[in-house]
Amino acid sequence: MFRVSCFIFLCLMFLVSCSAQRMAAQLAFPLVQGQYKAMQEEADLGLAAKAIPSNLKMMEGLLKGDESSTPILNNLAEGFCSYSFSFIEDSNPERASALYQRGRGYAVRSLAESSGVKDLLTLTGEEFQFVLKGMNANDLPALFWLGQCWSGWLMLNLGSPETFADISRVEWLMKRTAELDEDYHYAGPHLALGGFYGSRTKMLGGDPEKARYHFERNLELNQRKFLLTQLIYARTYAVQSQDKELFGRLLKEILDSSSNALPEQRLANEVAKQKARKLLDMADELF
Repeated sequence: MFRVSCFIFLCLMFLVSCSAQRMAAQLAFPLVQGQYKAMQEEADLGLAAKAIPSNLKMMEGLLKGDESSTPILNNLAEGFCSYSFSFIEDSNPERASALYQRGRGYAVRSLAESSGVKDLLTLTGEEFQFVLKGMNANDLPALFWLGQCWSGWLMLNLGSPETFADISRVEWLMKRTAELDEDYHYAGPHLALGGFYGSRTKMLGGDPEKARYHFERNLELNQRKFLLTQLIYARTYAVQSQDKELFGRLLKEILDSSSNALPEQRLANEVAKQKARKLLDMADELF
């Protein structure tokens, strides 16, 4: 009887401990999320590049206390994807690939919590499409960042055999996000589809007409204020189509625009400006 009572007591203590950890994580998350939002408003790229990793590690620490939290999982997926794109992929593609995969993993975990779909990455193509059709607005954040992380990884690994199997899945993902909400994250589904169709040859799923449509639709919805659109438009569609005039015009628009046009995405706009300057310097190599 004594042993049974001790066992029950220990189980209760474990449950109390788990509940306390979860509660602590839930109470702390708004503070960390506030830091994350403040980082998106940052204008100093050097400061952001140094601060973001500690913010991400803090969020991973919170996840230890509440491993089923979709808000934390989605923030981590977004954070690793954005950090890799903004500060890593141009100088260290191998590290960027690993970070994109890390973000993708968090997005997959979030979808497992929100939709109940386990082992999403192991499904057959037919199963994958069927599952996507059953997902709804609650799954949209995870779906969107899964597509972003996966697409970022694909762009850095086009020579890998794995990419051929993944290309269709990424396209299906991004189309589904557009169906659910074309305005999500500054018309992000249109930006993602524009980059997808504009960055590759037709043999690899590219489609210049579709690319241009999605980029122009994004610019219309955002009133041309989210400058990453012009950047991706220039470095994918304009380069693939060898449209030097469009290339120069889009990059000049970025450099002439104010980062404060979209204060809540000032960091993204500053990143666009930095990358636009570098891309302009490469014009003679690209055309």
